[in-house]
Amino acid sequence: MTTDERLDRLTGIVEALAASVVAHDNQIDALIKLAEKHAREMADLRRQWQAYLNTLPKQ
Repeated sequence: MTTDERLDRLTGIVEALAASVVAHDNQIDALIKLAEKHAREMADLRRQWQAYLNTLPKQ
C-alpha cells in the first residue's frame, strides 16, 4: 500500500468519524430539547393539579 493510498484511507476514516460526531451532537441536542419540553409540561401539569386541588373543599 502506497503512502497516497494510506492517506486516502485515513482521510476516509477521519471524515466518517467527523460525520459520526456531528450525528451524535444532533442526537444530544434533540434529547436536550425533549427534556426541556418535558420539564415545561411537568411544571404546567403541576400547576394545573394544584389549581384543581385548591378548588376542593377543605376537610
